[in-house]
Amino acid sequence: MSRPLTHRVAVIAYVFREDRFLLLLRNNPPRTWAPPGGGLEIDEDPEVGLHREVREETGLAVELLGPVETWFGQHVGHSLLSINYLARALPGEVRLSDEHRDFAWVSYEMLKKGHPVSLDPAAGFRLENYRRAWEALQQIR
Repeated sequence: MSRPLTHRVAVIAYVFREDRFLLLLRNNPPRTWAPPGGGLEIDEDPEVGLHREVREETGLAVELLGPVETWFGQHVGHSLLSINYLARALPGEVRLSDEHRDFAWVSYEMLKKGHPVSLDPAAGFRLENYRRAWEALQQIR
């Protein structure tokens, strides 16, 4: 007898290039600025899934540098476990999917000031997450 799933699993990439993080403006709920990422397919390796999600949403290839954090909570009405990675953007231009309407490369300092984009803590995207990603980035430099 199979048991019901307890939660969904997602992966997120804090994609950076030249000390700036890539944020995407979502078309679907929650309609907020967020890093690229999404749900894993059945039996999909998290790193394979993250490469797929970043490529689908941005057209970029990335080098994954490792997990920065995990997050568990409610996201769009579902229990979600997210594995969040630091990722270096490889050369190329951002090409958005129809899931997003805009993008911005923003520094951690810009995020702290809420300009040119602001994060939505209610949607699970907090400055604290980017602080951890920024600290991880400083350690590899």
